[in-house]
Amino acid sequence: MIKSPHTVSGGADRDDSGPLLAGQTGWFDFSTLWPGAPVKAVLSQREAPSVPAPLSEHREDLAHQLGLALKTIAAPHQVHGHRVEWARPGQLHGETDGLFTDDEQVVLTLQVADCAPIYFYHRPSRLRGLVHAGWRGVGAGVVTASTDFMQAQGVALDQVEVIIGPAIERSCYEVGPEVVEPFPPTVWRPHSAGKFQLDLVAAIREQLTGAGVLAGKVTGVDVCTRCDSRCHSYRRDGQQAGRMIAYFYKQNSS
Repeated sequence: MIKSPHTVSGGADRDDSGPLLAGQTGWFDFSTLWPGAPVKAVLSQREAPSVPAPLSEHREDLAHQLGLALKTIAAPHQVHGHRVEWARPGQLHGETDGLFTDDEQVVLTLQVADCAPIYFYHRPSRLRGLVHAGWRGVGAGVVTASTDFMQAQGVALDQVEVIIGPAIERSCYEVGPEVVEPFPPTVWRPHSAGKFQLDLVAAIREQLTGAGVLAGKVTGVDVCTRCDSRCHSYRRDGQQAGRMIAYFYKQNSS
């Protein structure tokens, strides 16, 4: 995992502010990892205290914090699958886990709580993608579906830049044999009796570079969602877990 100077690894009782939007608290801002790119790649942090709200309402409230117009937002109804598609602003996309756009007015969004948000960017064409990647989706091929989608638009994958956002890390991710079955042994290791530890981020990296994305253009952040108190985590909190909302948009979009 590439450790960025702009990210901070965190423990369960860590309260660092971490990378934030300028002038705002409660946000991871990964945009600094792409110097000169006219985009914002951000992820909301866990609320303290947590305030339960319907997901759509929470998404809208956070969009207002960012100054984003709701009519510009495209959101997926995530199903842990491998489907990706063009974004349609102002709509909830049915049964898809990744959205792409080359329209500077469109805001991409999704929600995570241990799965990784993946931000794809191709500077020459301004094509952007935001993809939800958990073990089911990665095992089913959502990463390669994303790179295939970009290639179908004429994008050279060696020009694509990728940020893999916070996700549950291997040491915290004990799983059964049915989970690791789709993955090569390079991204998991035996743990306790009949159990394994899966490195989800490593699996994403391997699929990206295997498709033709340059390893030096894939950036991960050293934040484990289960360990870091700034993150929502389904593995840590179960049914009580909230969701972090990712947004990917052109700077000054409104």
